[in-house]
Amino acid sequence: MALSMKMFSLCFRRQIRRQFNTASSFKYDKDVRVRFAPSPTGFMHLGSLRTAFYNYLFAKSKSGRFVVRIEDTDQTRIVDGAIEKILETLQWAKIHPDEGPLIGGNFGPYIQSQRTDLYNKYVNELLKKGAAYKCFCTKLRLNLIRKDAMKHGEIPKYDNKCRHLSETEIQEKIAAKTPYVIRFKLNTEDHEPFTDLVIGHYDVNIADYEGDPVIMKSDGYPTYHFANVVDDHLMEITHVLRGQEWQVSTPKHLLMYKAFGWSPPQYGHLPLIMNSDGTKLSKRQGDIQISFYQDKGYAPDAVLKYLTLIGGGYTQTVDNSIEYDSLEDLVTKFSVQNMSSHSGHIGIEKLEQVNKVYLQRALNDDPDLITEQAMKVLRKHLQSKYQDRNSGDLLDKQHVTDILCWAMKDSRICKITDLTEPEWEFLWKTPSNSQIQELCEKSSVDICKILQDCYNVVCQLQEFQEHSLKKALSVLAKEKGINMKLFMHILRVSLSGLQAGPPVVEMMSILGKEACLRRLKHAEHFINDVQCVDIKS
Repeated sequence: MALSMKMFSLCFRRQIRRQFNTASSFKYDKDVRVRFAPSPTGFMHLGSLRTAFYNYLFAKSKSGRFVVRIEDTDQTRIVDGAIEKILETLQWAKIHPDEGPLIGGNFGPYIQSQRTDLYNKYVNELLKKGAAYKCFCTKLRLNLIRKDAMKHGEIPKYDNKCRHLSETEIQEKIAAKTPYVIRFKLNTEDHEPFTDLVIGHYDVNIADYEGDPVIMKSDGYPTYHFANVVDDHLMEITHVLRGQEWQVSTPKHLLMYKAFGWSPPQYGHLPLIMNSDGTKLSKRQGDIQISFYQDKGYAPDAVLKYLTLIGGGYTQTVDNSIEYDSLEDLVTKFSVQNMSSHSGHIGIEKLEQVNKVYLQRALNDDPDLITEQAMKVLRKHLQSKYQDRNSGDLLDKQHVTDILCWAMKDSRICKITDLTEPEWEFLWKTPSNSQIQELCEKSSVDICKILQDCYNVVCQLQEFQEHSLKKALSVLAKEKGINMKLFMHILRVSLSGLQAGPPVVEMMSILGKEACLRRLKHAEHFINDVQCVDIKS
């Protein structure tokens, strides 16, 4: 069943349309048109985002137009919500199209299932030219051909049997309502070598490796190979950048252009992205899905920068250091001649380094904006993590800004969600009773008295900074004859529940005076309650 625009909620359309229409400040050149044409058979991953981004970079570096087209002709594999999610991901990454399903354009519709009349028109044109034919072979016969070829160590390919049917035989089968597909004729003598924008010269005679390909399926929908040729021509696409896995199909597409008498676009095929160990990525890997990077809190501009480090397109720094580049910077510096023709390898460590650079830049440039973004991320993660617990201190904008500055000062974090990891749990959560209980069991001193004295000292402090805290606590320890190491341990556990971490005075400074007083009182009350129970028993 064809997907219609009714699938998109009105709010979703309005929200994205506003951003898409106002996002780009680049000049347009009508001669350069590229497209990103995802299939809604799944959600976006690193590979598909890389394809979208490099098309965008190429278009904008040439003052051209970036088109989004949804290729949904494989109706049996469509995933519910995939179209919306693809467009949301592009919005998240700030890769805003100039034409597409939501904002329209002069070459729509931009969803292939709404273009079936066009495909029927052009497939009939090929049939009339004798460049295509109807094939009535059953799945059983095709499977037998495949098995026989494999048995004899040959390349499995269709034997083009139906190419030689007479008109009488064809009409008889149609009259008998025999299901059929339409195939495109591949002729050995017509093969088309081409110069790939990324890889270079490519010359493969596709007819040596496969039989006549299906261009129209029995359900009336075109295959990718046919639909993308028709759409790229009608949408006046001038350049196609896509994954290397499609390079082997390009000679076949060029033959279709030749059969129609059309001029083809220039093709460039992006090298594969591999795992760090050299194995191929799988769509089933959770860590290549864009949702993984969103949930982990990586900044979209950092993810885009990271993709350029994998795929090239830029002059590398002499020392391979990571430089901050805005989206406009990446567009300006991009050159297809600098793109890598070798497979790139993903590595989470490199992305962590990139995100750290971008987080620090965001904090320097607009602390208010990054704080607001951080609060949204933190609130989501903290509510999820402590949904049945009391997470302690409420989020405060200035407090979050202070935490970000403190955390980035000594490179404690690479991304905002790092602040919800166990080692930084004390920032948001009052120590549990079990943590304080453990402190009581391992200590032989009067912890309650120590906490009371510390509470009184903290109350009297006018300046709540590290140097003043250190001085006041040192004086208290000396006056009370408390071992300083033991004193700091008691305070650390009472304030954070941790056995190790940042210096105690630094921890107190970032928590703030009110939070420290609450936690000291919480620990004191718990220990008092425990002691009362022990006395009664």
